[in-house]
Amino acid sequence: MTAIHSTSSFFTFTAEELRIYTIEVVTFDGDSHIIEIEAESAEEACEIAASQVEDADYTMVQAVA
Repeated sequence: MTAIHSTSSFFTFTAEELRIYTIEVVTFDGDSHIIEIEAESAEEACEIAASQVEDADYTMVQAVA
């Protein structure tokens, strides 16, 4: 998997608490999968989402709740 993580201060939180992240996982074939993940950080959510999709190429954070 190509590790591409886009983070910004928008996704930075002071307390390490679980949040729900909406992650888009794109495969090498160009297929796109939207997955909701509960995690402490955007990086952790991307890693978990990528591990759930076969042939994951890259991930993008779409939303945080």
